[in-house]
Amino acid sequence: MATVKHLLVLGAGADQVYMIQTAQSMGIKTVAVDLNPQAPGLFLADYSKAIDFSDVKSVIDYCESLIEQGVNLAGVATMGSDIPHLIAQIASHFNWRGPSQETARWATHKYQMKRRLVTMGIPVPSFALVQTESDVMRNWQDWRCEKVIIKPTDRAGSRGVRIIADQTDIQDALTHAKSFSLNNEILLEEYIPGRQISTESIIVEQRSCTPGFADRVYEGMECFWPNIMENGGWLPSSLTSTEKHDICLLVEKTARALGVNCGVAKGDVVICPSRGPMIIEMAARLSGGDFAASLVPLATGINYVKSVINLALGKDVNLKALTAEDKCAVANRYFFLPPGKLEAIEGIDWLGQQEFCCKVEFYPSIGEQLHHIQSHGDRAGVFVLKADNRSILAEYIELVYSTLKFKIDGHWYSGRPTSLLE
Repeated sequence: MATVKHLLVLGAGADQVYMIQTAQSMGIKTVAVDLNPQAPGLFLADYSKAIDFSDVKSVIDYCESLIEQGVNLAGVATMGSDIPHLIAQIASHFNWRGPSQETARWATHKYQMKRRLVTMGIPVPSFALVQTESDVMRNWQDWRCEKVIIKPTDRAGSRGVRIIADQTDIQDALTHAKSFSLNNEILLEEYIPGRQISTESIIVEQRSCTPGFADRVYEGMECFWPNIMENGGWLPSSLTSTEKHDICLLVEKTARALGVNCGVAKGDVVICPSRGPMIIEMAARLSGGDFAASLVPLATGINYVKSVINLALGKDVNLKALTAEDKCAVANRYFFLPPGKLEAIEGIDWLGQQEFCCKVEFYPSIGEQLHHIQSHGDRAGVFVLKADNRSILAEYIELVYSTLKFKIDGHWYSGRPTSLLE
């Protein structure tokens, strides 16, 4: 038993299931912990226990008990959860590979992150901490930009984030951001109009590569105003090879600036028309959702989650094997539904039977009361499609939104963002 390495996975929800299964496909055994005793990963892992992974002491005690039994625990990782500080504490205790506490702090505190990046010469939008309406107005006037973004410094998944385009919107946006904040620190940022890109980079000391690269989609954003909502992405990117090269250099430099010297970094990039690529945010973790688990593997044939697992276990990785080659066009999109009682669904089974559909998930149940969408966590479901090229893929996306129907309070909706305005 002791010769087989075991990976501790923090969390056992939908995001972490892919990591657990990937590790097991590599001949690596897994240990999973999650507060929810019904989390699916707990039933898949070789060892598991219903523990709140934020209770680091309890997690460490559980791991030490397994080690005493002969379980060869050799590393810790997660996927989708923004918890590098927990990874850092556990890795440090067992002398496993993991992020430093400093990296964890920079990666989870948006203001500290921006300060660090400016110090290291990384281009970012103008930013400042704010608490009052006058704070917002003063910075907005200094930056001379059309719009600003407000957000908590310590939340993810678009929670508490709003765009401000008029002075009359400021107080409501401040109140909204503070209602989501855990530390009562609010960040104001210059709004940069331009194309946005999602990236995922693997860093190994002086070597690096960015196998994850997608165009982000914000069509229909007016439906959620003043909230900001993403509706999936496209692979491969439509950017030129030069633009992609420049962005890859930027995100890899950013990862090192945040102290990610041996691990993964998830980047959000905006291409400013006048200043070029700029970093919005970067996380020291694998993405959740479908990016690393579905989109990149389908589009390129690369599963770089394996590389992240190997790094966590103290192994080296062959970055040359992570050079992406476009195999097909892939996209994910979401179902957005208005508040009300979900009475009926049509088309989900049909979609699951289509050859071009790689995944479809719908979360609410018939009879469930849906709530107003305020963050990414409020989306009703997701689908992932593939095609030979983006033109055909766009037709498939349109077909899905035109075919599927969701009945809410007596009215039918397509799940398309713009259907919320109908």
